[in-house]
Amino acid sequence: MRKTLILATIAALLAGTAIPGSAVARDRSDRPELTSSQITDQASARAAQMKADLRLTAEQEKNWPAFETAVVDIWKKQTEQQIAWRNAHAKQQGSVDLIDEMRKDADQQIDEANARKKLADAAQPLYVGLDDQQKHRFTEALFRRGRDRSAIEHRN
Repeated sequence: MRKTLILATIAALLAGTAIPGSAVARDRSDRPELTSSQITDQASARAAQMKADLRLTAEQEKNWPAFETAVVDIWKKQTEQQIAWRNAHAKQQGSVDLIDEMRKDADQQIDEANARKKLADAAQPLYVGLDDQQKHRFTEALFRRGRDRSAIEHRN
């Protein structure tokens, strides 16, 4: 039951961070690109905020590093993929090779699924040791990232 809840939570998180549409990509084309270190810093800061919000006990802290590594990796990768997608579509001219796009999309979905499984595996030991209030904050922190990003994209 708990494993299903964790997987459902993570799946919903990732579904809420869908790639922005082409109108959003055009609006952002004049913005400077984030560097890899800036993307990593943002993901690490988000994880640090999440950890602070959870107020982990010493026993729970033992399970944090594996989760933190996995969540920072997935957040970083999502941001990098969005930037790459936006750049590729901003430069795109002429017709699109539909079959090539289908293959790229399938490969990306496989990569994302593998990253979600890795995150779920890393999150499980931490999650099962949280009390109900911490579980609520944990879920909110994962879902809030998707909602915050969507709200920012719609405002810009």
